[in-house]
Amino acid sequence: MAAALEIKDLAVVYQGAIHALTNLSLNVPAGTIVTLLGANGAGKSTTLKAISGFLPLEDGRVTHGSITIGGQDMLKLAPHMIVRRGVFHVREGRHVFAEMTVEENLIASTFAQRKPRPRKEAFDEVYNYFPILSQRRHQAAGYLSGGEQQMLAIGRALVADPEMILLDEPSLGLAPLIVKDIFEIIARINREKKVSMLLVEQNAVIALRYASYGYVIENGSTVLEGSTQDLSANQDIQKFYLGVDASDAA
Repeated sequence: MAAALEIKDLAVVYQGAIHALTNLSLNVPAGTIVTLLGANGAGKSTTLKAISGFLPLEDGRVTHGSITIGGQDMLKLAPHMIVRRGVFHVREGRHVFAEMTVEENLIASTFAQRKPRPRKEAFDEVYNYFPILSQRRHQAAGYLSGGEQQMLAIGRALVADPEMILLDEPSLGLAPLIVKDIFEIIARINREKKVSMLLVEQNAVIALRYASYGYVIENGSTVLEGSTQDLSANQDIQKFYLGVDASDAA
């Protein structure tokens, strides 16, 4: 299967001295969900920021390696141009425009569309996946629940008509039932729209359930990779990420 995203030997430094990534490599096959697992500080969010071009906002830079999407080099592109290439970053913490309405938040994303399309068509697609947002369309985003804000953040990505979505901790701070609902919709978007996804998620159980392939990173480097089925059966993964002790299971 052709790679939607390919990262080779990526190294990232913050403030000219802090090494966040060292020789990280991964692939996201087109139309799949791939997950990144790792402890806090392992370099997961940095990987997404390197792809979306956000590193300079935090005094970070790529010092080595390559990032290609659809065979095109992304490293020298500004964030708005990366979005125009079809890559949308749904950042940790949602980052909706709190004082703007739901619909105004969606309107803001029309400026990132790769191809012009009727606003009603784009918004109806979001409301089809997230009906609650249709009911809240005239409500300020800052008054939405955490789950509704996460839906809106993903909805903004859909308006941009992406080929790839980078998801950073979509379950953060949400109740388990809401997390399940959101991940069911993420899976549906992936299935119906063939959107490739790179998922960073602390909840390894749900990440391994909905992704098809995964990478484990430690100290900025890949230490393990495989199908999510194989990773789920790995004793180290069970112990450190799934809370299962092999000795207890024996």
